[in-house]
Amino acid sequence: MRIPSRCCLFTVVSFGAIIPATAITINVLPGVNNVPITSVTYGIPGSPDVVQTNPAVGVTGPLTNTAVNVKSVQVNNGGLLVDLNFVNTMGATVVNVNPQLASISGIGVFNHNLTTPSNGPGGLAAFTSALEATASDFDLRNYCYYDFVPAGSPTLNVPDYDILYTEPMKPSDYLLVSERNGNTYFEVTPLKQDGTPFEFANKLLFGGPGGPSYSVYDWNSGYAAAGNFPDQAQAFSVASAGKFFEGTSETPGLIYGFRIDNDGEADVKMVIISDTPFEGRLVPEPSTFLMGLGACLLFGFSRNRGRGPV
Repeated sequence: MRIPSRCCLFTVVSFGAIIPATAITINVLPGVNNVPITSVTYGIPGSPDVVQTNPAVGVTGPLTNTAVNVKSVQVNNGGLLVDLNFVNTMGATVVNVNPQLASISGIGVFNHNLTTPSNGPGGLAAFTSALEATASDFDLRNYCYYDFVPAGSPTLNVPDYDILYTEPMKPSDYLLVSERNGNTYFEVTPLKQDGTPFEFANKLLFGGPGGPSYSVYDWNSGYAAAGNFPDQAQAFSVASAGKFFEGTSETPGLIYGFRIDNDGEADVKMVIISDTPFEGRLVPEPSTFLMGLGACLLFGFSRNRGRGPV
């Protein structure tokens, strides 16, 4: 059952149909709007792959700052086991960073014991570059953190940043998120190719409304970073991209990115994941395709004119 966290307005159209006039925010919690995880495969440099068939309890993985890459996730989608082996890491670009972050302490990117704070010497440019790197892999020890942020900042309901990809996401793909300690929330809005939100699409609130450690995410990895809260492992949840369009008047389409509003101060990692490759999904616009087809036909016709029997 879908449980919206906010009420919404509705518009009545002809024939008595009712469509949502504003986006609905849907909570994604274990057993509520998520796709349950059944196993996770990790790749650790210099070690054999680790296949985890049950969630960990607390921190169980080796406590270092080396990479822990999520290579594959198996989910149970309505009784069908689906192996998600393809991660969209191509062309991640971060734009529209909230300028407030330049003067707020406690926000930054952790990457193997290297931290890039949003108010650091490199300013928002360095922070943005670090965000783009963390959006381009699924290394559990490379993520965006919000620690001891001053009360009331950044302003509530003001988005923090947008992530855009060169290869889009289909409604049949999945969104895989990781949150340190698995106990708080953040909101995701889907974006079109031009970087604007889908007008009537739902928003997804992962981990809402927050709770005890590992309680509001589906799967505890057991892996923490030695250099950043070593007692807090990363936890996962998976949601279908189709949730953005479910029960709305919005025509499902390709998703090119996300707008992030991190009012819950989540320490988050987020990737697009699928059971099919992301490469080659883009197709020419219909007008471009028809122009190209017409040119080919004209070329073929001109080559054949004046040819007699052979």
